[in-house]
Amino acid sequence: METASSFLASGDNVFKFLLTMCIGTILFNIVYPTDKIREIGIRQSELNYKLDLINDESKTLYNEVKILKKIRNTLTGISSSINADFRKKLESFDLKYKLLTQKDYEIKHLRRLIDISRVELDFYAGFRFWSYYPSMIVGLLSLIFWIRFYIKSQKMDED
Repeated sequence: METASSFLASGDNVFKFLLTMCIGTILFNIVYPTDKIREIGIRQSELNYKLDLINDESKTLYNEVKILKKIRNTLTGISSSINADFRKKLESFDLKYKLLTQKDYEIKHLRRLIDISRVELDFYAGFRFWSYYPSMIVGLLSLIFWIRFYIKSQKMDED
């Protein structure tokens, strides 16, 4: 069994080890960040879809609230002569206004989630870049040194 000093003394083993670790790191950097970027892209797409739906609903509600508010303001003075059904419709103004407020909060929440997913996307893109290329460089250097060490050891064996 080899000790650490004998392992480090043999350049062949060190370069093989570095090359193996770099290949593992490169494979990890290809698979993991790419998978995360795809996952975040899907989540971002779903959030944008929900945001579009809620924006459309919010616009419709806003128009209804605006119309109901105009009707309510013009009929405040003559409320005694209005029949009960029409009064109930005017009371729906408060419900629609609350619903519109909820939609606004949902829109703000979805926008925050989209911003968070953009930050995550930037992180994984940077992670892939800053870990992939140094691994490639170290791997290539260890391969070159391993080949040089192997050629030198073969020449020494021949002599």
